[in-house]
Amino acid sequence: MPSEMTVLEGINSLRSVRKFRPDQIPEDKLKVVLKCASKAASGSNTQPWEFVVVGDAKVKARLKEPMLRTWLERLAGSSGMSPRMRDVYDEATAMLRNTEKVPIIVYCCVDLDRVGKSEEVRYASIYPAVQNLMLAAHALGLATCLTVHGSTATRGEPEVKKVLGIPDHVKVACLVYLGFPAVRLGRPKRKPIEEFVHYDRW
Repeated sequence: MPSEMTVLEGINSLRSVRKFRPDQIPEDKLKVVLKCASKAASGSNTQPWEFVVVGDAKVKARLKEPMLRTWLERLAGSSGMSPRMRDVYDEATAMLRNTEKVPIIVYCCVDLDRVGKSEEVRYASIYPAVQNLMLAAHALGLATCLTVHGSTATRGEPEVKKVLGIPDHVKVACLVYLGFPAVRLGRPKRKPIEEFVHYDRW
């Protein structure tokens, strides 16, 4: 990690970016990001993560179809959305439509044979690795966007797993779009901790 970005600086400035430059990611940077992901905690140190790194535009185009189709179906069934949420969803739709143009997509998966049976342990054993991946990418000047497209039956997971050859005992938890940012965003806006932190009791 470059000395100019501390862990705390990275945490406080990490943003989801949905617009990426077409530049390819150097292999050495990608390896650093993936190695950092592997340093995360997991239930009983099972390290059940599996990462499918997709850079081939033709493969990404095949993955886009089920993810975009199921996303548009979900949107068609929603109503009463606020203007702010509509803007967010429009950005998400645009990103999905440009899936094959994003330099790298990392499908973050859990090997169900290597982790406890409870759902909470499974997800607790993958999301710390995903956060590590995103923070490491940020420290190296890359941008990320975490989504759950392709992670459930209603989000295209069966088709995604078929395209990528992911075996039955492996679950897609989420995916991370990865590339150099085409936009620069300010620090994330968050509620003050006084609004959600409780000490000793609610």
